[in-house]
Amino acid sequence: MTTAEEIDIYSDYPDDVVVSAENVYKIYKTNELETVALSGVSLQILEGKIMCVVGPSGSGKTTLTNIIGGITKATVGKVYWANLRKDITKIPERVLTEARRSFIGFVFQVNNLLPHLNAWQNVELAARIAGVPKKVRTDRVNRLIKLVGLEERKRNKATTLSGGERSRVAIASALVNLIDTEGKGLVLCDEPTGDLDPETAQRILELFKELNDTLGTSFFIVTHSQQVASMADITVEIRDGIVSGFHRMGIDLDTLGATRVVRLDNNYRLPMPTDLLELAGNPSQFRISFEDDRFILVPHKEDMSDTMRVKKVITCRVCGEEIPQGKFICPNCGSTV
Repeated sequence: MTTAEEIDIYSDYPDDVVVSAENVYKIYKTNELETVALSGVSLQILEGKIMCVVGPSGSGKTTLTNIIGGITKATVGKVYWANLRKDITKIPERVLTEARRSFIGFVFQVNNLLPHLNAWQNVELAARIAGVPKKVRTDRVNRLIKLVGLEERKRNKATTLSGGERSRVAIASALVNLIDTEGKGLVLCDEPTGDLDPETAQRILELFKELNDTLGTSFFIVTHSQQVASMADITVEIRDGIVSGFHRMGIDLDTLGATRVVRLDNNYRLPMPTDLLELAGNPSQFRISFEDDRFILVPHKEDMSDTMRVKKVITCRVCGEEIPQGKFICPNCGSTV
């Protein structure tokens, strides 16, 4: 008899799904206060694609990134990793840490390079920590140093490198344990070009695209930058912990309403973009209809609860005077209602 542990409950996932987040909630609790950082987020990151995440500060972008990377655990929901073919919210921390080393790479706005090590050593460090054999990690580092264009600077210490060069080292370090994963790895980036000038940022973005094409690695990039978002295969828009829209390649952050596609979540809820609500005067109720293959939402100004509170007026059929509620005899003419 086949045990439950032997059944691949994720066999229905397409082969190109690297990570899938399903109905993910994250609630932070401090004393008696609860803060909902994510509220039912669902998305899939595909192999060899670049996905960007945009939204205002505090919208949940970094929380989502940490949950996808297994750094933070979801309060509710599932997070599927292709290398494990499992929901990582249900596995021990030790197993998760081991699996992360050869599956997830991180690139942060502030590059966490060790100043006393040179560029080559900083890249090698992640592979050394992961226990990669010396010959294998040497081959990987040499290959990546060449890919990111740092062959002539590989012996320079981190403190002597420019901002763009340090970013290249950080990217190579994020990839050093993913380079042999046949495209199933994922690099998570949190504002990777935030501290760079536009020209250097453009070179880093071109490097992302080159590595994406060369290695087939997937990228998940949190950004506020038009420069970054415009090069993504797909952009996810997040507001108040909810996915409020999806956008195809080449978006303009100033005109998101023109390209936004909204999606029903697992509870059949449809997010309402706040920019459109503001244009309509922030209504909270709508009449909905379906005509000519279109759903039509019309703001409904009259509150349903208020209509129930309105007292029904009864008038006397003889003299026309108003009769108080609960009374059956007109106080003016004595007629029975």
